[in-house]
Amino acid sequence: MMSQRPFFSILIPVFNQVGLMDKCIEAITEQTFKDFEVILVDDGSTDTSYKMCQGFCEKDHRFKVIQHPKNSSLLAARLTGMKASEGDYILFVDSDDYIEKNSLELLHNSLSKKPVDILQFGYIKEFVGDTTGSFGSMLKENEYVLPLETDDLLSAILQDKTVQNVWKNCYSYAIVKKAAERVEPFYCNMGEDVFWSTVFFTCAKTYGILNECLYHYIIGNGMSTTMVNQSVEKLQTHINNVKFCIDHLRDYMKKYAPDYLELLQEKFISMNCFTLLIFIMDEPDYRKVINYLKVFDTEELAKVFDYGCNKALSYKFRAQYKISDEMLDNIGVQYPKFVMK
Repeated sequence: MMSQRPFFSILIPVFNQVGLMDKCIEAITEQTFKDFEVILVDDGSTDTSYKMCQGFCEKDHRFKVIQHPKNSSLLAARLTGMKASEGDYILFVDSDDYIEKNSLELLHNSLSKKPVDILQFGYIKEFVGDTTGSFGSMLKENEYVLPLETDDLLSAILQDKTVQNVWKNCYSYAIVKKAAERVEPFYCNMGEDVFWSTVFFTCAKTYGILNECLYHYIIGNGMSTTMVNQSVEKLQTHINNVKFCIDHLRDYMKKYAPDYLELLQEKFISMNCFTLLIFIMDEPDYRKVINYLKVFDTEELAKVFDYGCNKALSYKFRAQYKISDEMLDNIGVQYPKFVMK
């Protein structure tokens, strides 16, 4: 018998996802544990996603949809869902991913035995589509990732010892509401997982681990595998967005987690290294690759520039394409700081 208040709230941001999230919804509606609500936040979609979400609600009374009048970013969509959630525990699911059909049952069993502020669980990196030659194809087979055992999750996130994605944890109602009270919405589609994970971990006091892989993280549809028609201007926009997010996070941490500010700077560098990678790995025009690298030749991003010269380019040119210094000379690459020795 379902309680008046659901045990779980599942929050799903939606933006232009018509025909792309059937598997996500099916996996939720077929859960073996039935006491949940689903909050869909349509973030100003320009297609008929809102009508699609209304259809989900008509078929299942546990679903409800909230519409943003204009696109406000993934960070803001999640915040809207957090404020509307009523479940004892909250889960985040991305609209192009899905969860195992017994996920809620296993989480409920664990949390009923030992309630915690945040319960970690494992996930599966699942590769779809044709990623031949792409950045995503460096990992060719699905990978099962169990939760990291650590006494300091925030440190682990900022040092890249574990991924920052919010969907690999289950959060108590109290923690989510406390986090929502601390944050004002701002437009953020780069680094929003780092931001929210930091906020959640600074609010929580107790943690638990469920050594089960419950979440399917789909790789093949995201930014790292669909970088087409890129430009220096688009790269600069990405860099600016990362900085904007980190600046907001820095202000938050000064108030709630000042001891981690030095690690935040390390995270800023690693996020920019990843941005460089996703721009250069699939780029066939070598002149554009060098131009991308030049964008990072600043005092603030010097470590990213060095990483690009010494590691990223070495992998791309030497291991992936067998390109030599002489071949680069022949296509007119002249940049004194670019050395492949």
